[in-house]
Amino acid sequence: MTEPHPHASVASVLAIGAATGVLAGLLGVGGGIIMVPALVSLGFNRHRANATSLATILLVATTGAIGFAISGAIDIGVGLSLGAGGLIGGTLGARWSSRMSGTTLAWIFGFFLLAVGIRLLIVGGDTSGNLLIEAPGSYLVAVLVGGLAGIASGLAGIGGGVIMVPAMVYLLGLGQHTAEGTSLLAILFTAIAATRVNQRHHHIDWRVVGWLSLSGAVLAPLAALAAQRITAETLTRVFGGWVVLTAIRTLSKARTDSVVQSGP
Repeated sequence: MTEPHPHASVASVLAIGAATGVLAGLLGVGGGIIMVPALVSLGFNRHRANATSLATILLVATTGAIGFAISGAIDIGVGLSLGAGGLIGGTLGARWSSRMSGTTLAWIFGFFLLAVGIRLLIVGGDTSGNLLIEAPGSYLVAVLVGGLAGIASGLAGIGGGVIMVPAMVYLLGLGQHTAEGTSLLAILFTAIAATRVNQRHHHIDWRVVGWLSLSGAVLAPLAALAAQRITAETLTRVFGGWVVLTAIRTLSKARTDSVVQSGP
């Protein structure tokens, strides 16, 4: 087998894809927070890692969404509304990212994730049925949430699930399972938009996308089906723990970058 990258073995790339697929299927997120740092550690530059990650998310989220759809755990209307907002937000985020300090963005995003994660860990449970906003207002809120997630995607190179899933649970009253499935549907929109732009700039390593997707796209629908057998409370707390760990990692990197920038 041909190695996908001078510093990346096929086995290592397949392992990254597998972890991404399981994460997408279980928690309804794209997995960019795993893929990007992992690819960078294997020798990819940041632009190529981000672009390759987003292209992979497109394929993995598709198969993951299919897994949730088989179980009927997707709200099509909310998903399309989130996706519409994500297309707009992703474009804005990509433009704004060049105007703001990456360290500043990391601090803001890290504290936001920390608050969301702690809330999920403390509250837990399934808020299904606690609809705070009735349709058609719920679809407008979904567009706004999708826009926020899209901005985060453009600024931080993530799929946006860490924002969309909690918002659907607490603002729209969707159950944890349905929120995760709907998140994967919405992620497709931001991933498509970003991948088109990245392809024009030749930032995507399609060979690596193929290896990542080989394991990720296979495991995502299986993990999605497995998620249906896990209680909503357990999924919520697992998701909250993952968000908190992501926040800590983001804030730690922001602190390191701040020290470096303020050095002699």
